[in-house]
Amino acid sequence: MPEILFLLLPVVAWYGYIMGRNSYRKEQLKQHEKINQDFLSGLNLFLNNQRDKAINVLIENLEVNNETFTTHIALGKLFRAKGENDRAIKIHQFLAKQDVLSPEQRRTSIMQLARDYIDCALYDRAEALLLPLLDDKQCSREARVMLSRVYQVFKDWQKAYEMIEPVEVLEGENFSNTKAYLLCELASSHTGETKAQMLVKAIALQTNCARAYLELIDHYAANNAKKQAQQCAIELAKQCPEFAVLLMEKIDTFITEEAQKLEFLEQVGQITSSTAVVAQIADIYQNQSKNSDARKKVLQLLEKHATINGFAHLLHLNAKKIDSPEAQQMMVNLEGMVRNKLKQLPKFECDQCGYQGSLLFWQCPRCKHWGSVKPIIGLTGD
Repeated sequence: MPEILFLLLPVVAWYGYIMGRNSYRKEQLKQHEKINQDFLSGLNLFLNNQRDKAINVLIENLEVNNETFTTHIALGKLFRAKGENDRAIKIHQFLAKQDVLSPEQRRTSIMQLARDYIDCALYDRAEALLLPLLDDKQCSREARVMLSRVYQVFKDWQKAYEMIEPVEVLEGENFSNTKAYLLCELASSHTGETKAQMLVKAIALQTNCARAYLELIDHYAANNAKKQAQQCAIELAKQCPEFAVLLMEKIDTFITEEAQKLEFLEQVGQITSSTAVVAQIADIYQNQSKNSDARKKVLQLLEKHATINGFAHLLHLNAKKIDSPEAQQMMVNLEGMVRNKLKQLPKFECDQCGYQGSLLFWQCPRCKHWGSVKPIIGLTGD
């Protein structure tokens, strides 16, 4: 409420100025007195939380001109920010219909109305407003970005990419990341060299595009290009270290020999602090009857990067060391309890809005950022 009153103050001042300047004109004075009374009536309705009535009063009686246009726009934005999209739409629709607007003001009104529609999931209406603006040099880039978001909702990845492809930066926001992940969506419907080229292009656009690396690893492994898959996996560990945990489920597709696998894991382990990587190394040591080295490796990890997963793996290694069947079973049971608890916890988290879940989404289902949902790193994660 205070924000709305603050926005309306310039309008009060403007009408006060008009009334003072024209006070000698009796007929005009009466007209302005009526307008001022209507405005104060609308203000009183705002104070009484009768916002719909207040908007009607203001729309019917508050003349749109250069002095009041900004107030109308700001009031509509405020309603949208508060989630009152129906009221924002009413104000911006009213503005868009005014004949007195300059071309720039009309563009602004239409863009704001399109944003209202997108926030209300009225995507067809937003698309209809935005398409004619693509030829307008003053707002074509903003229209392209908004249309791309609409087509992303429709999962029309080709149109979404084509719309945003010419846009480099808008209002300080760089769209390379969005383009990279849209290319990954397009690549998923292709095969062979075409798919590989699109994924490589995605990495060129955004060097930490984890999805492109992971899908390129799968592509190389499926085509028996194991060396390229391994090189791509190392690059993923360098550029996106938090995703190293996901490499563990792919490693057998491009490395089969245990010695090569250990060498690869040691290399990744030097780049990241992944519990999953160290656990795999410890398992190989144990297979080689190097039980002491296995426990030492996990303990070293826990000293610098303590995780519950690491603790559970240490329980697993220690259980094999115990001679007493009863004590060994107790250790196994304790490990099982810890791992069951971990299964109940989220595995992924968005670094933009804090969304958490057990599934990996390349586009956050809450804030819609691309590539922001990542494996959780830390005590309850990797």
